[in-house]
Amino acid sequence: MKNKLILLLGLGILMLMTSCPDTKTYSQELKEEENLIADWLTRNNIVVLDEFPEDSVFAENEMYLYENGLYFQLLSKGEGDTLRHGDTFILRYSQSTLDENPIVEDYLTTQDRPYPTEITYGSLTNSCEGWQTAFEAMKRGESRAKIIVPSQIGRNQSVVTPYFYELRIRKIPK
Repeated sequence: MKNKLILLLGLGILMLMTSCPDTKTYSQELKEEENLIADWLTRNNIVVLDEFPEDSVFAENEMYLYENGLYFQLLSKGEGDTLRHGDTFILRYSQSTLDENPIVEDYLTTQDRPYPTEITYGSLTNSCEGWQTAFEAMKRGESRAKIIVPSQIGRNQSVVTPYFYELRIRKIPK
């Protein structure tokens, strides 16, 4: 009887030890994400601006940090009419992780993706909060920008992974 009790106790302890994997807490994952972004900014010699440039002209190594955590750099102001909520436009983009060996998905050309993503300005369908914040600053068709989107305002909020994007929009005429 004593041997059975010891065996049962031993199995119970073994089950407890194997059932509690070393997982990170959500706050630990967010801290790692913050460190990954900071490391990427350092590796790429990016200067983070406290104020959006009045003329919307960014130096090659500058990005503006929005309150929601989006890092933004306007590459081209674009042309034509200003986007309004409800306007539809097409989006071409590339997406990459911020690791030293990034995983890149490129949808900037028709070779990579024959049909671009269709977006409605102001809608989160086919979009996310981070992209919509960027679209506010892009304003016009043929506008281009580079952004870093933290997970909390990204496309897949269930995974704590920030992404770097290059965005290019073209307004669809009404």
